[in-house]
Amino acid sequence: MDPTGNVLDDLLPLLEPRRAELHEALAVLEVNGAASLAELAANPKVRRYLLARLSDTVALIDPGYVDALTRALLAEGHTPKVVIGTSS
Repeated sequence: MDPTGNVLDDLLPLLEPRRAELHEALAVLEVNGAASLAELAANPKVRRYLLARLSDTVALIDPGYVDALTRALLAEGHTPKVVIGTSS
């Protein structure tokens, strides 16, 4: 890791689409700060479910692994809140 750069960039790359994109059935993990996301991304038990970073506090999750990620977070002592939305 580059000590002068953003640790989060090294752990979980920022997704930077070249044009506007629309996604259906998207799953995200939102945390309260960049340090929290860096901590989770550094944990291999959690990192395997994080696809990319959308911001310093939001990570893209494979929708097929939301339950597995929830179990991993609980096992690591976190208390995730799962919100399921519907498309309109």
